[in-house]
Amino acid sequence: MMKLSRDEIKFIDTYLQSSDVVYVDIRQEMVDHIATAIEEKMQSEQHDFYNAFKQYMAINKKDILKSNKQRGSFSLSTIVQFFLFLGKPQMLIFGVLFYGVIRKVDVNQYFSEEFTINNLFFVLVLTAAIFQQVYMKYQLKKQFYKVEKVSQLLVLIYFGQFFFFPIFSKTPPSAIILTIFSFLFFGYVSYFIQELIKFNRQQISYLKS
Repeated sequence: MMKLSRDEIKFIDTYLQSSDVVYVDIRQEMVDHIATAIEEKMQSEQHDFYNAFKQYMAINKKDILKSNKQRGSFSLSTIVQFFLFLGKPQMLIFGVLFYGVIRKVDVNQYFSEEFTINNLFFVLVLTAAIFQQVYMKYQLKKQFYKVEKVSQLLVLIYFGQFFFFPIFSKTPPSAIILTIFSFLFFGYVSYFIQELIKFNRQQISYLKS
């Protein structure tokens, strides 16, 4: 089968970007799909790249861009993938060990009335949120759907903390509540790092192709 050149692949990518397909990972999936279809069209109908691309997009552009718009601000699949990640053996072992430590050690003795464990958890969540935003804006400099939508999980943890052990409350959380939220938070950080690593690997592989 006839293969597209790097410049032709870049042309498709630029076209999709100008059509408001802003997420890099989604755009890469679309580029691969469109490139394969165009290669088949060039082979079967003896068209050059630009004519094959023009004819293909005239028929399929609406459906392609529609699938892009359907990816809204909320991603249920991201939430599902996160909880599947939490179900991994190493994560469950961490949760059990953490609970065992919290049950045996009174962690509140290491805090004061001015700075409680509630305050610490709030600072950790806020720090993670700020780091995430700064990293994505100034380091990645690109929008990555899976990485961006995983931030919804941190929002859930943030508001959950206000309900179960508010920052200004002097009452320490129970061992179970502290374990659950610590498990969710550190699981979130691990999951976010995993998705960043996947993103960087995909970028390197995409650039080499």
